[in-house]
Amino acid sequence: MLKRFSLYTLLLCVVPIFTYFIDWHWQFNEVASLDYFLYFLTETGSTPYAIITCIAFALFYFVAIRDKKQAIWAIVIMACSVILTQGIKSGLKTMFSEPRPFVQEIVQNSDMSTDDFYAQKRRERKKIVYQYYQETKTKQTAPDWLIEHHANETGYSFPSGHTMFAATWLLLVVGFAQLLGHRNPKIKLLVPVVTVWAVLMLVSRLRLGMHYPIDLLASILIAWFVHLIIFAYLQRKDIFVFDKI
Repeated sequence: MLKRFSLYTLLLCVVPIFTYFIDWHWQFNEVASLDYFLYFLTETGSTPYAIITCIAFALFYFVAIRDKKQAIWAIVIMACSVILTQGIKSGLKTMFSEPRPFVQEIVQNSDMSTDDFYAQKRRERKKIVYQYYQETKTKQTAPDWLIEHHANETGYSFPSGHTMFAATWLLLVVGFAQLLGHRNPKIKLLVPVVTVWAVLMLVSRLRLGMHYPIDLLASILIAWFVHLIIFAYLQRKDIFVFDKI
């Protein structure tokens, strides 16, 4: 389990590490046509659509796992995992209070500081974002969907909740493929699909100006550590049959 988890964790880490080494930085005027697709993909990890994503995963496993007792336990564990990792994310965001890349861009081109920006309530921050786009030439290159996305996502940057969400589901899928894949081959089919989804989720957070590479890296490693503990415990329980693949 450790080797399999580490392999997929390393794959996710390639995104922030590669971005860091090529010294890539998000800029307002770098929006490409592919980013619109990434925006839709990133919404699968945004409230309220993330709930739909979770329900879709739960339904898949409920149908794919023949033993419904195992299926229910798997879904409960998945729910606890998502709640736990998102709780860790929220606590760390409050602790570190790091501004998002697009927020840094806004305050650098205005007469306010990041402290002033985050001292406002979310409703006021949203107005500030709209006002910035309306009063600058940036609006000429920034599409409406990106403006709306920035206005709705004015929280802190570190760590990345979307990355934590994607990494959590990837490790859950990999973990349950280890535990149950020998009896339910369908479960293994989900691994490559979720891997691609998770990698693109990470790319979307960078391309949309929501996070820095370190935000992604920290989220991935936290998810890796949490799920090592979860599945190390599950391997010792009789609910699931462990099988090396």
